[in-house]
Amino acid sequence: MIDVPKVAVVILNWNGLHFLRQFLPSVLSSTYGNLEIVLGDNASTDESVLFVRNNYPSVRLILNDQNYGFAGGYNRILEQVEAAYFILLNSDVEVTSNWIEPVIE
Repeated sequence: MIDVPKVAVVILNWNGLHFLRQFLPSVLSSTYGNLEIVLGDNASTDESVLFVRNNYPSVRLILNDQNYGFAGGYNRILEQVEAAYFILLNSDVEVTSNWIEPVIE
């Protein structure tokens, strides 16, 4: 088996429960062999974090203590993630199962 570099798909969320319900399952169906999926939450006040915690325990949750905006939120989350490659993915994006492999190759 060939070692593949670790990829972290990082989704920044703020009150995006409706997007997570619709699009997170497609991200979780990714077939890449060395993948961590991270949901960084910008202090949501909806049920986003509870939804992910209860339904997708394989997703790593990193919680910001307040809403730091897009760039600030990502910067704080990315400081806590280790991977060879980072994919910053909006929460309203649907992907196919093999979307990562061509990019890493």
